[in-house]
Amino acid sequence: MTKKILVVATLDTKEQEVAFVKDLIELRGHIPLIMDCGVLKDPSLTPDISRQEVAKAANATIEQILHKKDKNFAIRTMTMGAVEVAKKLHGQGKINGVISLGGIQGTFIGTTVMQALPFGVPKVMVSAVANGQATFGPFVGIRDVTILHSVADILGLNEVTRHALAEGVGSVVGMVEMDYGIAGSSKPAVAVTSAGVTTPCANRARELFESLGYEIIAFHCNGIGAQAMEEMAGAGKLSGIFDLSPHDITDYLYGGIMPASPERMKASCLKGVPQVIAPGCADIVLYGPVEKIPSDILKRKYVIHNPIHTHVKANREEMMGLGRFIGERLSQSKGPATVLIPKKGFSQLNNPEGPLYEPESDEGFVEGLKQGLKGLHSKNIKVKQVDMHINDPEFAEMAVKELHGMIQEKQAQGEFL
Repeated sequence: MTKKILVVATLDTKEQEVAFVKDLIELRGHIPLIMDCGVLKDPSLTPDISRQEVAKAANATIEQILHKKDKNFAIRTMTMGAVEVAKKLHGQGKINGVISLGGIQGTFIGTTVMQALPFGVPKVMVSAVANGQATFGPFVGIRDVTILHSVADILGLNEVTRHALAEGVGSVVGMVEMDYGIAGSSKPAVAVTSAGVTTPCANRARELFESLGYEIIAFHCNGIGAQAMEEMAGAGKLSGIFDLSPHDITDYLYGGIMPASPERMKASCLKGVPQVIAPGCADIVLYGPVEKIPSDILKRKYVIHNPIHTHVKANREEMMGLGRFIGERLSQSKGPATVLIPKKGFSQLNNPEGPLYEPESDEGFVEGLKQGLKGLHSKNIKVKQVDMHINDPEFAEMAVKELHGMIQEKQAQGEFL
């Protein structure tokens, strides 16, 4: 089946390369829709969406943009227009995927457009800056963006750029072709936050939830995962949340390298999604390579997780802050929640025989939680301390039973999916 693929590029500098991409897409039997985000001149290659149309979508004109003589203004304005055009095309069912190409400016424009489109829309960025110590967070956000390193700068066609662009086209074409026959699940969805050190619990919970007829969506505790989870919760796509591994909150509060968004837990609480929360992997602050960690921090217990990640034990004050944060958010929740606290440890590294076992610090979590649970809806929240380790099968079973019960109660009341 023929698909339509949006090609986002600045034709004032990338016309030759876009023509090459256009030909390859057509060669594969699909339809390229070229959107010109350049401002300097009209190209000889006629785009499907002109630079004038892109500027108009941002409530501007090309003449106004050029008059400013401000490159940053030009990029931001054309990006804004490109986003609006792409969203409109997708809403009308006129595009099935998107590909873009360029250096830093082209990557910014292209990936911003991609982030405006929903999960599941194929997105491929062929970028000259996908290398070195470049930060990719702003480029991918919480979307399924594929970034392909072009190796050489995208400046004309040569042996290297032809291969890179062909790989990009092959990627997006393969993606749009593979969406045939893929249907969404009709099962109610439950989100689980997970970490390597809480995987046994996450796996057991997944098995149990699936046996009860749920579809499980696991989100890594890297901060971005929880942002995606919150977006799904706000959109009403989650029946429940097992927030097993809220490590990203600790990193957010205390300078770790995988922090949560400041909006963590807000959408899920505002929506009233039933939640079970445990402090899995939240007993550490994640630092980078051990040789770059300040000496005063290394006075604490720590584990070198890999060459670029070091787990540093959170102290009592930090655990109190974590508990307080979660309590304050839950106290505003419109739905029910249970906080389960395993007294025998919060991760594979935090157990009576483990290198990060420090119960006197972990007790701070309970203290902070009680301080935070003073809001309007605190009566909806239960706190249970259990004589288990977080990775005990019985802990997963208790969490699943608790969350399943809350979901069933909301369904019986006609308040939820």
